[in-house]
Amino acid sequence: MTEPKELAPCSYRYVQLGRTFCRRALDEFDQEVWPQDCRLCPVPAWLERGICRHLDIGISLGNRAREEPPQAHTSCRFFGLRLEGLGRCETCPEFERGEAERMPQPPSALERLRRCAPAELVEEVRKELRMEAGADDPRMMTGCFRAGVSHCLYKAQYNPQWVLVLPPSSQGNADEYCGLVEGLLEQGGREGLFLLGPLEDVDSLCNLCLAVQQSAVVVIDLSEWDAKGLFALALGGALGRPCLLLRQYDSTPPFVPQGLPVFTYANGEELALLLLQGLGLELKEGPAGAEGEAPPDNENA
Repeated sequence: MTEPKELAPCSYRYVQLGRTFCRRALDEFDQEVWPQDCRLCPVPAWLERGICRHLDIGISLGNRAREEPPQAHTSCRFFGLRLEGLGRCETCPEFERGEAERMPQPPSALERLRRCAPAELVEEVRKELRMEAGADDPRMMTGCFRAGVSHCLYKAQYNPQWVLVLPPSSQGNADEYCGLVEGLLEQGGREGLFLLGPLEDVDSLCNLCLAVQQSAVVVIDLSEWDAKGLFALALGGALGRPCLLLRQYDSTPPFVPQGLPVFTYANGEELALLLLQGLGLELKEGPAGAEGEAPPDNENA
């Protein structure tokens, strides 16, 4: 008996209950593959060379009775275009090698549980595990509205210390406004992300979506009409981010969100007080000999 020929590694091939399947098989009712299928398939060689992380692959399994090889279908998630092979990828300016695609990835424990347990039970287990861990995972976008893929192209990373701040879009003293807020956040151990200017195109919308995902709190100034404030409020609420809504005392907010308080301020001191209370900031004491140290007594006064 001859030894079976070793197959090339493929991250799309996995084994379950004594059978071998392909994750990228187009027919969801016929994803089982045999060694000859994998030997004739071009995808393992592509993965070995390295493919772009924007490349999406689907496999049409051939007719085994006729010894037809599998057919690979390729499309670009970034541009939303159908491709013929990998020729265009070699000269594409957006090419970025996806190292994770080259590593074998067996089904996760959650995937295996979903196959044998009701969805309600799976969700209950997830909630109990999050409670035992002590904190809930921050909610992130489950799909990209720009490219239509199941993840953020910018690989958004949540930072519990970041605060997204959206000042009024036509604030005349934007530097003074941002300087006050940034200094206050820094003293409170937080870092501010400031988005200035209007929401003009898909790039600015993408940057705003990324900032909301990465921030722990969203501060929105509704002193005047601003499309990016409305988008940030909607997305922040959907992702479970706390939103602190502010407006100047003599301004009329563009809308009154139901069930969400809007706090007013008349000057920088009141703005700072609202941020301290709304964000729960505890200001750090200054260094010795600076503001944090009590002034010396002046006996000659």
